[in-house]
Amino acid sequence: MKRILMSGTVLVLAVGLLSCPAATRPAAAQVVINEILADPARDWDGDGTVDTRSDEWVEVLNQGSAAVDLAEYWLKDDAAAAPRMQLDGLLVPGATAVFFGSDAEAWQDATGLSGSALSLNNGGDTVVLLRTVAGSDPLATEAVDTVTYLSHTADDDRSSGWDTNQGGWVLYDGLNPYSGSLEPGSTGCPPTPGDINLCNGEVADAEVSFSAVKVLYR
Repeated sequence: MKRILMSGTVLVLAVGLLSCPAATRPAAAQVVINEILADPARDWDGDGTVDTRSDEWVEVLNQGSAAVDLAEYWLKDDAAAAPRMQLDGLLVPGATAVFFGSDAEAWQDATGLSGSALSLNNGGDTVVLLRTVAGSDPLATEAVDTVTYLSHTADDDRSSGWDTNQGGWVLYDGLNPYSGSLEPGSTGCPPTPGDINLCNGEVADAEVSFSAVKVLYR
């Protein structure tokens, strides 16, 4: 399964999708949804092919103080009765992990499920991060984070992400500028899978390009 894992830096911006401009995120949850891209128009997973299903992605962030085994976590959209995929990998504090539609398809193939990938709706959808309930049936899960995004944030190569400095969800539309009046409005910043969510002139203590990170984890 392809993953992008990065250690946190001095400036960590957490991203997800918004249901309203004043949206919040669950402070008690250790792992949260950080950024979502539902309508890909380029080869985001780096497999050499542009595909509207396999190149969708969801990024999660470990906002806690201890490493997390992501095998305890699952992703689904609002329409799905069961998870679309089980996550994997060890996520250290302040780090992010990106899971693509192709990862979901591979997991579904391995578990004998239908190939529905992440099934993120371009017209708006709700993404749910689930966690296995400790000490119970291994298939029993509970929602730890739920994020709803709007249709204008899911147009070609636009993502939505949480900006800690602004305390809300931001539209990353640098690859496909948004000219409308809906919130969240245009920032002109590009999506940042596997990287710090930087926008509005914020500067991190280090910079690593998305392409460089992909090479490390292919």
